[in-house]
Amino acid sequence: MTAESANAANPAVDPLKSVAAAMANAAEAVREGACDAACRVQEAMPATGQFVSRFVYSTCYFASYGVVFPTLFVTNIVPGLGPVAAGLADGAAAACDVVNDMKASRAAKKAARNDPEVAQVTEEGLEVLANA
Repeated sequence: MTAESANAANPAVDPLKSVAAAMANAAEAVREGACDAACRVQEAMPATGQFVSRFVYSTCYFASYGVVFPTLFVTNIVPGLGPVAAGLADGAAAACDVVNDMKASRAAKKAARNDPEVAQVTEEGLEVLANA
């Protein structure tokens, strides 16, 4: 009996085909696992971003409160430091004005992108404010 007649009588599964099928199954499982992981990461990102944002906000808020409150308290209690307190209050008011101007400028630029007529009016308004 020859090798060809033995294979014809007993058709065996090609070992390379079984290995290829196992590799294809493994690749599919890896793809599904990667897709599941990517979906979970995308679901977790908003919560993580919100946590980081809240952490940064709280840290800055409490740090500034911890610096400004005691400073103003001391400047109001200690005689002769009234001008220091007034300077701090004026500086805070100036900072608020700058932030409000930045917000107005950003809103004007956003509106200008959406409507060219608004852009022209806004540009003229900003020129008038700059010249005032």
